[in-house]
Amino acid sequence: MTTQQKKINAAKMALKRIRPGMCVGLGTGSTANEFINLLGQEKQLLKTLRYASSSIQTEMFAKNYSIICEDIDQFDQLDLTVDGADEVSRHGDMIKGGGGALLREKMLASISKDYLIIVDDTKMVEYLGKFPLPVEIINFSPNTTINLLKRAFKTCNLDPEIVIRVNGDGSNAITDGGNIILDCHCGEIPDPNLLKKKIEEIPNVITSGFFLNMLNSVFVGDEKGSTEVFFE
Repeated sequence: MTTQQKKINAAKMALKRIRPGMCVGLGTGSTANEFINLLGQEKQLLKTLRYASSSIQTEMFAKNYSIICEDIDQFDQLDLTVDGADEVSRHGDMIKGGGGALLREKMLASISKDYLIIVDDTKMVEYLGKFPLPVEIINFSPNTTINLLKRAFKTCNLDPEIVIRVNGDGSNAITDGGNIILDCHCGEIPDPNLLKKKIEEIPNVITSGFFLNMLNSVFVGDEKGSTEVFFE
């Protein structure tokens, strides 16, 4: 079974949680797109929903199904947000931001009554860190910020390789908010909460790709279908 089919299996499980009249947040990335694909086939249901998007990329993709996303400021609260993740640990902590939308994804999550994460089984890990940790920073003094980040990692006994994320043409990848992303390759992270605190104390840092203490469960797609995995 392909990874794509596993993502579809997880997305099917999330779709069952959608009810008419809901306000729905749409995440960013290939797994979130599989959910949008499925939702787009529910012609009667989708007409009753309102939507907020975590990225311009998702907003444009959703338009293929006549799903029109509103500005997040139009919502006091979302009923739920459906999103993917780059890694989910056995404790229910996540690394996200591989698609570059970590800041806006956190904004959607912060106003959502229910936060549904859908992944294929390859994204479930014992500890976070195999996937590089994204850190979104203001587009200013990246090299100085990298040095400050290395100091922060050192306090957690980690020695990362930190690179500026680039596009295929070698130019810096720019987020929807006009910021840049540093990808931190550090290996297994023993204490994500401490490292998150140290990173986000740096003045030039907007946010990190740590999404911690936000999940009660996750929908995992595998060869047999999908499973809801619960965390303590």
